Amino acid sequence: MSAGLAALIAGLFVVPLALLWSGHRLRRRTSRYRAVFWGALLGHLVASSIALLVSIFPPTEWAATDFWRGFGGYWLPVLLPALGAIIGALRRTAAPLNS
Repeated sequence: MSAGLAALIAGLFVVPLALLWSGHRLRRRTSRYRAVFWGALLGHLVASSIALLVSIFPPTEWAATDFWRGFGGYWLPVLLPALGAIIGALRRTAAPLNS
């Protein structure tokens, strides 16, 4: 299994399962935890949209050396949720939820 295929599988299955698990009882968590969750979720949504757009290009335009297609389709669904979670963790204060 190549590293790109492992990243694709992680982006398709591991990241959504981790978000599903971490969203359980979200209202009872700290504001930093909620910010990490929402950052990761937003990163996953953006990465999924980019991966979908990249996958629409016709196969005649693909090349074996096409870096951006592989990066957008394989690696962004793993990297952007992690980046969003890091940005959420680095926020000083998160807006409180009105419960």
